[in-house]
Amino acid sequence: MLFRFARPLSGLLEPFDDPSVQKVTPRNEEIMTSPFPRGNVTIMEGHEGETGSVAVRGLIRGFAPALLSLSLALATAPILFAQEPPEPEDPDFVGAPDPLDEVPETEAEALDRVLQPFTEIPGPKEPPMDVFADGCDGNYESPNWQEDTQEFFRDISCHTFRWADGLFGDEVDYPEEAVNGLTVLGLSWNEYEGWDTRTRFRVRAPLPNMDNRFDVILGRGDEDAFISDTQAQDSVFYNPGVIDRGGDDSLLLGLGGRRRGADRKGWDWSLGARLRAPPVPYVRLRYYWFHIFSPETDLRFRQTFFWRSDDGFGTTTRGDLSHAFRPQDVMRWEAVATLNEVSPGVEWYVGQTWFHLMRDRRAFSVLAFANGETDGVGVREAGFNFIFRQPFTRDWIWLSYGPSATWPRFFPEDERELSLGFSVQLEMEFGNWVYR
Repeated sequence: MLFRFARPLSGLLEPFDDPSVQKVTPRNEEIMTSPFPRGNVTIMEGHEGETGSVAVRGLIRGFAPALLSLSLALATAPILFAQEPPEPEDPDFVGAPDPLDEVPETEAEALDRVLQPFTEIPGPKEPPMDVFADGCDGNYESPNWQEDTQEFFRDISCHTFRWADGLFGDEVDYPEEAVNGLTVLGLSWNEYEGWDTRTRFRVRAPLPNMDNRFDVILGRGDEDAFISDTQAQDSVFYNPGVIDRGGDDSLLLGLGGRRRGADRKGWDWSLGARLRAPPVPYVRLRYYWFHIFSPETDLRFRQTFFWRSDDGFGTTTRGDLSHAFRPQDVMRWEAVATLNEVSPGVEWYVGQTWFHLMRDRRAFSVLAFANGETDGVGVREAGFNFIFRQPFTRDWIWLSYGPSATWPRFFPEDERELSLGFSVQLEMEFGNWVYR
């Protein structure tokens, strides 16, 4: 038996063409070294008892490490891959019916099942949202005060204008991204008047439910200058600098109708009130005309008629001429004349501004101006104003500052003397504000 067993085993080892393996025959009785990593296996032919036992012992020594490793793996498998026993099923639970068990009613439904053999398992349903994101709400997650302040002004402006637009219907969704404006905070001092503060803001927003034919007027500024249309032209980028024409700042709220022509010529109107106790209502009607002589030169003309409950009727005539000598140098001339029921004569203002643009969006302006009245003291104030203007920490924040030299005389008993001053002003844009 052992002789017959050793012979086939020797045949199994013959395919190993290893030169270290030597066969042992009855004649030479040489020892064959096994290619296995451990021990030597000796296979002999001829002697039945002795050679068979030697072959078995060599075979065991060669396969012992492999058998030991296999035994350890089988012993540790239940521990490594152990799983918790499944929970017993509820005998009363029937379960949802499988839609694939239903018999298709049409051929198209059967074909659809063949083309889509796998049913998508729906994920967990998200809880319903009771409150949706409001486009007017500000995003106050920024750690910087600049972004938070900008979002605050856009927030209150957007909610106010959207509420006003909702008074005329809700057929058109309000475009919150179209709300834009400018906030101004300034401080000035001069020898004649002392300290003065300046807090103003302007807002532009559409009213789509009114077919965009009307504007809500909301802002803080010089009420007399706004109603009579004598305010400084600082709504354009090449503005004359930080200049105050002596008016008081007030909060105004009103409704206006814009010009409908493609060239923006024609009439516009506004009516509203100065928000104080008691409110002071006003009405303003204005005609606007302009002409472009060349890409460098344009002329603007406005004739305004107004009424206020405390000052009565009045009218203002205004003209502005601008010319760009070079792309970075603009000269502007302006003249304003106002007549109303409370003033004995005509109030007037003339000014000339040189605006120069430098690198990195910096600029400076030099303003020479005079204002007065036909009756009374004549020239009330004349002088110069130098303003340097640059971005401040952000591209949409502007810092303006500079000295001034004026010669005021507002009352007949005053003596005209030099009054030096200094002004600083911070402007913050929100939304897509554009100077125009």
